[in-house]
Amino acid sequence: MTIVPAFSQQTPHKHEIYLQGGALETPETLAVETGYGRHTLTVARSADGVEIEISGSGSVVDDSIYRAALEFLTAGSRDIGSVKLRGNDDSVIDPRCYWQLPEPWMGARAYPHPQIHTVSNGRYHPVRPPKPTGVVYERYIPWLDQRLSFRVADPDQDLEHFHRWMNDEAVNVIWEDGGDWAKHRDILEERARDPHVMALIGAFDGVPFGYFEVYWAKENRLGPFYDAGDYDRGWHVAIGEPAFRGRQWITAWLPSLMHFMFLDDPRTQRIVGEPRATHEQQIRNLERSGFAKVKHFDFPHKRALLVMLTRERFFDDRLWVPAA
Repeated sequence: MTIVPAFSQQTPHKHEIYLQGGALETPETLAVETGYGRHTLTVARSADGVEIEISGSGSVVDDSIYRAALEFLTAGSRDIGSVKLRGNDDSVIDPRCYWQLPEPWMGARAYPHPQIHTVSNGRYHPVRPPKPTGVVYERYIPWLDQRLSFRVADPDQDLEHFHRWMNDEAVNVIWEDGGDWAKHRDILEERARDPHVMALIGAFDGVPFGYFEVYWAKENRLGPFYDAGDYDRGWHVAIGEPAFRGRQWITAWLPSLMHFMFLDDPRTQRIVGEPRATHEQQIRNLERSGFAKVKHFDFPHKRALLVMLTRERFFDDRLWVPAA
């Protein structure tokens, strides 16, 4: 198995990891190959986690090699309480801290952005940062052996699959946005202009599979229905490709999307959602992913359930790893 866990657009030397014995969750050794050489990392269980010791033929051992191994080991297990890096000042890393660092996964970020408030549509909220382009988040999913990425939607590049997805019966019954090419171009262009929404395309190994909208909740239609914080965020999703609608895919993109929102701005303490109250399968998926049910309420177009995930719950319970 070949693993490339670092954000490929950011890292000057790609890190490839090869399992060399043991289970996926607790391998006995890892071989890490970089532009600096090949290194063998011995992995041993400790009382509260694992210990990693490095050796090899390469002339340079830098922290990124440890980071690659640390990500791999903690991406698929909630049981690792700490990772001790032997020979690297015997540092002890708490995965809850490590997974809040943006560098391994993020491209451009909303933060840091000065907090200046404004009023739009009668709502008082922070001025939102300019939106990036290209890939904003990338993560290797060990239980799929694939790379998941989110990139900002482009009205030209993404119109064809967005148009097909919105006209898919399973998507249209929820989104009610079926229509012609002109309508769908207008939607993508409007989202690109709207400062409170970031439209994203999700891809596995570069294959687009779904459309996501990440929004600032305070100025969204959801904001008036609860005490929205300045940096609360919410999301919508349309999985357009039927082949990517199974549970194994949900366990990858759902926690990764939450991870992206928490990393994008550390001031985001809560992520909210408003699924249709009758969408029982989606609500079960959200509960398994750490969302709490808050209340039912009525939009003009649907009766909805307000659900909420806190930063503390996500990182303390290591919810980037799917529930068993």
